[in-house]
Amino acid sequence: MIEINLLPEELRNKVAKVSKPENLPGAALEAKHFILIIPLIFALLICVQLIAGVISVVRFGRLSALNSKWNSLASDRKVLDEFNDKYSLASGDEQAIQQLMRDRVSWSEKLNKLSLYLPSGVWFEELSVNSKELVLKAAAVSLNKEELTLINQFIAKLKSDPVFFKDFNTFDLSSAQKNTLGSYDITEFTLNATLKAK
Repeated sequence: MIEINLLPEELRNKVAKVSKPENLPGAALEAKHFILIIPLIFALLICVQLIAGVISVVRFGRLSALNSKWNSLASDRKVLDEFNDKYSLASGDEQAIQQLMRDRVSWSEKLNKLSLYLPSGVWFEELSVNSKELVLKAAAVSLNKEELTLINQFIAKLKSDPVFFKDFNTFDLSSAQKNTLGSYDITEFTLNATLKAK
């Protein structure tokens, strides 16, 4: 390499002294070190990019494996969906049946309570039930002429029993009439109970 220096001799000597590393000022030395650091920074950036690329390739591979596994389970998913549909229908039917069971009137309980609270001297003649009401025709006899007291006590006991009265809005005496049965005076009466709407 040929170097031509057109500077005068005294300037050439000054430049030569300054260009030697030991004669460079601190800023020039830092610039020279900075120039050496730049390739290191580029190498570091390249390594980071390579690592990020490897990570993304690994993740893409895992995603592809999971997608293929998901697709292979399509038939199993279909069977599971059909089962869930059938189960939800059955569950809906079960809930409807449970609701019906909660809303039903337990007539055996009602009849049992009627017989438990029946005072002596009172008997049933007719019992009829429809979707709106219960009608009970009965008669009462008392040697002390207290038929109405017996009837009112019977009604009061039935109304105070929450198990019996829970399905009714009302339970009242609708009619009472005195008659004679043989040599006894009896009171024939009718009780009406309206059922709660379900």
